Amino acid sequence: RLLYVSDTGNNEVRVYKADGSLDRIIGKGGTDNGEFHAPVDLLVDGAGNLYVNDALNFRVQVFDSSGKFVRAFGRHGDGTGDMGRTKGIAMDSESNLYVVDAIFDTVQIFNANGEFLLNFGSYGYERKSLNMPGGIFIDNDNRIYVADTYNARVQVYEYVGDQTK
Repeated sequence: RLLYVSDTGNNEVRVYKADGSLDRIIGKGGTDNGEFHAPVDLLVDGAGNLYVNDALNFRVQVFDSSGKFVRAFGRHGDGTGDMGRTKGIAMDSESNLYVVDAIFDTVQIFNANGEFLLNFGSYGYERKSLNMPGGIFIDNDNRIYVADTYNARVQVYEYVGDQTK
């Protein structure tokens, strides 16, 4: 087993072995593929692929289990599918990637290829509204837990899956 740690200040991902020794370092500061500017959250999927929320490069980068760069998606902007201030990432049972964006008070969903599918949430204080969401977790039953920071709550949503299957 490996432990992946996003070292935001040093713009790298540190990978540790079970005994606590350093296995490898992925990335360095920069804007090219495989480089980071404030990596803030990580996700490792069932195949061992690493997804890095590269917050200030406004993208998610994907690496294979050996740490080799595979692809990146995302761009800076204020439109649908753009990234402003991403905080957390999670994956559902159909390999859709959820990216929490604190600036836009929303959760954006991308497919396994990084193509934008849809988003949910908007700024506010009432139920279903978000105010600086700061993290996300999806359990084995596809319940989606969103840390709604300034509303001081966790909101729970349910992914119903592709109904055309």
